[in-house]
Amino acid sequence: MIERDSSGRRIPALWLVLLATPTSLSANTTTTVVPELARSLNVSTAHATWAATAFGWGAVIGTPLTAALLRTRTMRVAVLVNAALVLLGTLLVVLAPGLSVLLCGRACQAAGGSGLVTVAITLAHTPRRTGLVTAAIGFIGAFGPLAGSALAALSWRVALSLSLLALPAVIAVVRDVPAQRASKDARGADGVGVALVAAMVTALVLIAAAPVPALLCAAVTLLLLGAHVRRHRDGFVPQPVLRTRAFRRSSALACALSTTYFTVLYTVPHRLAEYWTAEVIGGAILLALATGSAASLLFATWTSRLAPAAVHTAFTAAGAAAVLLPLTASCPAAFAAATGFAVFASTGGMAWHAVRVARAAPDRYRSDAVALFTLCYQLGGAFGPALAAALIT
Repeated sequence: MIERDSSGRRIPALWLVLLATPTSLSANTTTTVVPELARSLNVSTAHATWAATAFGWGAVIGTPLTAALLRTRTMRVAVLVNAALVLLGTLLVVLAPGLSVLLCGRACQAAGGSGLVTVAITLAHTPRRTGLVTAAIGFIGAFGPLAGSALAALSWRVALSLSLLALPAVIAVVRDVPAQRASKDARGADGVGVALVAAMVTALVLIAAAPVPALLCAAVTLLLLGAHVRRHRDGFVPQPVLRTRAFRRSSALACALSTTYFTVLYTVPHRLAEYWTAEVIGGAILLALATGSAASLLFATWTSRLAPAAVHTAFTAAGAAAVLLPLTASCPAAFAAATGFAVFASTGGMAWHAVRVARAAPDRYRSDAVALFTLCYQLGGAFGPALAAALIT
């Protein structure tokens, strides 16, 4: 399967998948290396879980930065900058003497990795390719817990360095992407808008850790961002995109489903530790995540034949099951199954809603709409681990 970019070069879909998937693989390894990480750095399990929160925060921050690069620089520059962040972050993870340096490294890894995901989705163009990329993210991410368990025998630092696997794809994509500006739009970068969005999502991520000050900061930045958007119609958060009902609804649902997925992903292993060994936990979660990801890919081939209400109901029901099973079931297998429902709802829902957002947005703002939608989805990657850390504590 091949997609042509604006320069006529061919972008094989396989490279897009390889560009995007190492980030989810690296993110999910944290679920099974947290205990070893905590012992190595002499911190509590709850504090060690902040490695996941930092990764989620970095992923959220990386999206607006990449969107700004795509607007003001070339696609090639965006890919190279994000690859450099992945390299820098991995170096910090490998050399980190304590938790603070490790958190900085994980944040850099995630910022670069999420930028590469944004690039892959931007280059996917079609619903089929978007579905392939997002389903692959979930499917490859399913191997994260098992990879974490296996590589932890060598070192938890090796397990947290899997983002480097994107670099071969970086080389291939840099060769094929257009050398000219990724967008023909002459609008500026809107640094103030990017900074306000970054500040707001940072405050939102910290709500679980410091509810009152984080909520106050989030409220202030939201007011400032609202005023900025009213004054700058074509800024980083364009008014025409916000006025699109499909964007508002799909972004909210994507964030909710993503938050559910990451919360379940980080709390279920903790629950299963009462019943199973780390190896069994990794295998069970791998099976559940792989099944859910495969189901989302198969379901994606049928969504065009189903009514939108039916597709929406399917993803919502799966997300509800992912929440209810750990709360109501007493069987450990049901806890593991919750991760399968969560990844089905999250990855399948992202692909379906991303296409709806792109179709509903005005042509001039299509890339902005997709970037902001991706930001909302990745915000769940920060909310989920933070909420999980609060629940575990």
